[in-house]
Amino acid sequence: MSTTSPAGTADAAPPRGAPILQARGINVRFGGVAALTDADIQVAPGEIVGLIGPNGAGKTTLFDVVSGIRTPTSGSIVLNGVDITSRSATWRSRNGMRRTFQRQQTFGWLSVEENVLTALEWHGGGGGLLADLVAAPSRRRREQERRLRSREVMETCGITDVKDEPAGKLPIGRARMVELARAIVDRPKVLLLDEPTSGLEETETHNLGETVRRVRDDEGCSVVLVEHDVAFVMAMCDRIVVLNLGQVIATGSPDEVRSNPAVRAAYLG
Repeated sequence: MSTTSPAGTADAAPPRGAPILQARGINVRFGGVAALTDADIQVAPGEIVGLIGPNGAGKTTLFDVVSGIRTPTSGSIVLNGVDITSRSATWRSRNGMRRTFQRQQTFGWLSVEENVLTALEWHGGGGGLLADLVAAPSRRRREQERRLRSREVMETCGITDVKDEPAGKLPIGRARMVELARAIVDRPKVLLLDEPTSGLEETETHNLGETVRRVRDDEGCSVVLVEHDVAFVMAMCDRIVVLNLGQVIATGSPDEVRSNPAVRAAYLG
C-alpha cells in the first residue's frame, strides 16, 4: 500500500532518506511486444540520475510512463510518497514534475519571456473577472511576482538578452535554454530532461550542463535525464540506470556502470 498525504497530493517533503521519485515494476506491452519488463528506478532528493541504453531499449517509453504521457500495463509511479500512477501528465506537472522533450517545444510566435510565463498561467490571477476589470492591486502584485520570477530564471539560463525575441527565431542552443527556463520557472521537485543535448555544439552542451547543475543546487530539485551523449551523462550524473531490451541491466555510479561487463557488452563496448 502506498503512503499518501491527507490531501492526496505530492506537496509534503519525503521522509528523511526516502526517494522523491520511484518507478516500481513498470511493464509496458504493445500487443505481444514487451517494451518494458519489471523496470525499477528511484531518485533521491537533489540527485541527478541518467537513463541510458541502446536505441529501442525502452528509455523514452519509461520516460513517458514517469511523466504521465503513457499508462503502464502494470506497475506504479510514486512521487513524494504518493502513488500517482493514475494521475494525468497535467496533474504531475502542476505537482512538481516538469519535463522537456527531445524535439523543440517552444511557442515560436511568442517572445522568450512570454514562453517562460506560460508555465505560470495555470495558477490564475486571483479574483476572477472582476479583478481583471478593475485592475485589482492583488492581480497587479501577482503579475509583478511572476515577471520577477521569470526574469530570475531567464538570467539563470542565460537568455535575458533575447527575452523580447520570438522564440521561433532562436538557434537551437538558445531554444533549449528557453525550454529549460519554462520547465523550472514554477519551481520543480523533479526535472525530466529528454535528450537535452540533441543538436547542440560542444560549448552549448557544456553550458547546458553547468546550468542544470546550478538549477539543481538553487532549486533543490532532482533531475532525471535520457541522453545518448555518454560523456555528458558520465560527467553530469550521480547515478546511472542502464536499460537494454526493456529491462534494467545495471544501476550505479558512473564508474560502476562504465566498468560493468553487461553494460559494456550491450551498449558501451
